[in-house]
Amino acid sequence: MKNNRFHSILGLARKAGKLVSGSYSVEKYLKTRKVFLVIMAEDLSRRSAEKFVNLCEAKRVPYLVYSNKQDLGKSIGREAVGIIAITDEGFMKLLQEAARGENHGGE
Repeated sequence: MKNNRFHSILGLARKAGKLVSGSYSVEKYLKTRKVFLVIMAEDLSRRSAEKFVNLCEAKRVPYLVYSNKQDLGKSIGREAVGIIAITDEGFMKLLQEAARGENHGGE
């Protein structure tokens, strides 16, 4: 895993119920609820990445392109996951801090 602190925070956010994962759920939350941060795997398909970048920019939600599907999934107790939405401002700040210097995404 690239950054153990980042992945540990994701695990805590999952346990706290402050994240949703998967394309369908993330898109639904972006359109209907408050999302503070979107995390996309580096190996997410280009088509999906473009779709979520455009959606995040339209909704003014910051995003990170970080890690890979296997490591993101492993950190939240799943096989593989390409996209995650964080629904808590505190976790957003912790994740942005943990990714600082490695951020390849927007804002």
